Amino acid sequence: MTKRLLICDLDNTLYDWVGYFVNAFYAMTDEIVAITQCDHEKLLDDFREVHRRHHDSEHPFALLETETIKKAFPNRSAAETLKILDRALYAFNAVRKNSLQLYPGVRETLDALNSEGVSLVAHTESKLYATIDRLTRLDLTKYFSHIYCRERPDSAHPRTSGSWDKMKEFPMDRVVELSHHQRKPNVDVLLEICAREGVSPRLTAYIGDSLTRDVLMAKRAGVLAIWAKYGTIHEPGSYERLVRITHWTPDDVEREKELQNEAKAVAPDFVAEQSFSEVILAVRGMMQLHA
Repeated sequence: MTKRLLICDLDNTLYDWVGYFVNAFYAMTDEIVAITQCDHEKLLDDFREVHRRHHDSEHPFALLETETIKKAFPNRSAAETLKILDRALYAFNAVRKNSLQLYPGVRETLDALNSEGVSLVAHTESKLYATIDRLTRLDLTKYFSHIYCRERPDSAHPRTSGSWDKMKEFPMDRVVELSHHQRKPNVDVLLEICAREGVSPRLTAYIGDSLTRDVLMAKRAGVLAIWAKYGTIHEPGSYERLVRITHWTPDDVEREKELQNEAKAVAPDFVAEQSFSEVILAVRGMMQLHA
């Protein structure tokens, strides 16, 4: 049987990352303000600065590096500070537990693709710790032969031991960490994935929610470009709240504008309008085309 490959973006393709993260983050900051009586807007400014410094809006325990928290607890250790702010961390975790869920039909579709002999690979711009955490929580790891994510931060995770340390149980031999310079829409990374999996680009499909990164990259690489349009639908105001604390620098904003202009000249090969389950039609169509 001819080998087929589906490369899956993760955030906002298999689950609503924006919806979960924004609500969880702001629940945490509201509690921090309640505990410390700090200025909310100044705290958000501080978070944005830390996120930009690490090129990551999910930098582990970024709150410990904010100027607001440093000034509030100048003589406290990281462990002591985290204990004081435990209520805020709990608020984040509580929202995540309730709202981080797979989109409807995702698991059934991944099972069906596996049963049809389609190889599955994950490719995300999230960094290692966040990727491992979500794949583990959602029980998705088993589906992917390889997981391509951004490399872990230079600083160690504040809780890389004990019950948090999911890395001990995670199949790290299947993880490929990519540098900051290998960001989407880097075509070379996509072609490397095809080569590693031993599948021709013409028998490869890529699904993602971003026209400027996922679809543009797939089209440039000559693989079937599937736009997860359903993943672009978010609660009103949530995207603006995300931008408020994002790691994007002014240079990143300019880069995004350039990519948007380039993306205007391309169109996805297939649009998943309502759900991830529609990807099956695209993959089957690809096989019929190259039969």
